[in-house]
Amino acid sequence: MSSAADVQRILAAADAFDPDNPELVRRLTSILDEYATILARSGEARQNIGNPTSPSIWPALRRLWDLTSAAHADPDPDDTPCLAGLCVSLARFTRNLVAASPANQENAFENEKTVRSLIYHYTSFNATQDANSFPATRMLSQTLSNIVTGNDALAQSLWDTYLNLPEEQLVLTRLFASPDPRTVLAAFILVLNCVHDNAYRAERLATSPRGPRICLTMLDRIASLFEADDSSEEGRAFDMGYEVFRRIIEADVVAEMYGRLAIEGEVVTPHQTTLLKLIDSYLHSSNQAHVRALARRPGDDGSLFDVLTRTFFALSSYTQDSIERAIASGAPSIERNEEARQGPLGSETSVVGGGQPGETVPSPPPLQNLDLLLPKVCEALVLVTECLTTVALRAEEAAAADEDAARPGPVPAAPSERPHSSPPRSQRPKDILIAATGPSGQGFVESVIEALRLVDAFVPRITYGKVVERPQPPPPPEAWEAALRQGRAQAPGPASVGSERARVAGGGGSAAPAGPQAQVAKAFAHVKRDLVRLLGIVASGSRAVQDRVRTCGGIPVVMNLCVVDDYNPYLREHALFALRNLLDGNAESQAVVDAIKPVGRWDEEKVLRDIRGGAAPPVSG
Repeated sequence: MSSAADVQRILAAADAFDPDNPELVRRLTSILDEYATILARSGEARQNIGNPTSPSIWPALRRLWDLTSAAHADPDPDDTPCLAGLCVSLARFTRNLVAASPANQENAFENEKTVRSLIYHYTSFNATQDANSFPATRMLSQTLSNIVTGNDALAQSLWDTYLNLPEEQLVLTRLFASPDPRTVLAAFILVLNCVHDNAYRAERLATSPRGPRICLTMLDRIASLFEADDSSEEGRAFDMGYEVFRRIIEADVVAEMYGRLAIEGEVVTPHQTTLLKLIDSYLHSSNQAHVRALARRPGDDGSLFDVLTRTFFALSSYTQDSIERAIASGAPSIERNEEARQGPLGSETSVVGGGQPGETVPSPPPLQNLDLLLPKVCEALVLVTECLTTVALRAEEAAAADEDAARPGPVPAAPSERPHSSPPRSQRPKDILIAATGPSGQGFVESVIEALRLVDAFVPRITYGKVVERPQPPPPPEAWEAALRQGRAQAPGPASVGSERARVAGGGGSAAPAGPQAQVAKAFAHVKRDLVRLLGIVASGSRAVQDRVRTCGGIPVVMNLCVVDDYNPYLREHALFALRNLLDGNAESQAVVDAIKPVGRWDEEKVLRDIRGGAAPPVSG
């Protein structure tokens, strides 16, 4: 059959179409499905049937869309399945007709408003309760996506319209709220086709009146898909959602978007946490993470790295304040509680985290002022810390590659095989962090140390499935300085590097099962590991950081982290690396470590033995 005959057959069915006549609806549906299959297989068929010369299919197609939309305005419940089938067939035919055909896309775009109204109908609450409506919603979304794919002018027109609709008419937010994962996948593909290779349209998601609202719904849906299997429809939807936000990150607008997601009075929101997860994933996968993080657009008040740094200070400060309030609610104060449990500062009989030799250490009073938001804040703190760590490492790798390339010798690796060129020394992420100061005046290094000190004191430590009694924090910096000035024989500090510093909960030398405390530790997983890891990176080759850590009493804090912790994998290794960088070539800091005398050691049965004079002999290990 010739293309003209094909068009005439479709036009005849369209002219005879009556939405109130089920037989005519079924006949039209059958013909549309037949030709949709042909169009999907043949680009020539798309060109011939879409040819606007006489006879043209476009006026009839426009009429079909209008009649279909009108039939959905007040349908008879008995006609609902038939209308849904018609909508699927008409959308599939149009979707296949416009694929990779700019001329057909231009003609089909006239039906966008009608397609949008049908999406609105099929994303109503009642419609989404019926799974039979999902194919129509999905096909309508795919039709819009094909109409604008590869057509910059149409994508711009649709994007401008959709980002300026009244909030109650935002079809994109309704699509992302669909319970059908395949519909959500189609919605992500539609957005991706609009923002692909166009930084301006990606930017509009952060700057337009409705852009942040759409981002909120996308982030909500992505958060619900984190645990999806990669091969499932949900997993594919997550992948497309990630691709959308990858375009946003690469357009250098993610810093502004993070701010637009903020809520006054909240240190971090769930949507910001989800966005941080996507940023962390992107930076981790890119060998140019430092370039992207340091980039800023004209007129911006900061780069992504600046936003991450400010967020770190906000989260760290909140964590410190919250833990201090919680500990203060269960004891008069950290300092007074420390004095009561340790005895005189620097005395030969003091045991960090315990009392006199052989004395059972009492558990601290119950904590009354617990902040239920703290675990979520610490989750965000971990993400921000990981982002800062990745950026700092990528920059150092790039600097090392530049130095290698500058040395005479063998031909260096090709540029594509090396990290992107490193930024100037003054703009290196590590140096920016070292110089950074929070709103309270607390420096970055001091903020890391204080957060580590308090989290280590507050969160139960689980080792090999057993809970170790929450230790008290090392004394404040002024106590260290006083002890060292007076030349005391033993400065306050941990029991020993690489050993636990507190008695096992329950006394009697046996570890207690973790139980509910394991859930508490799990809520704060990775905080100590990631903070001490970042500290080790910024301390590398920096005498200033070494001295600041020593001055604020951070060396015993790091030494106390040289332990096994089930919810902080490789904590001991990262802490030892940080300790090595803090002591390297620094005699004053090494003297602090030398002044600390071990007072106990764990034996093979996990019993803490006193190794001071007159006590049980130590068990080597």
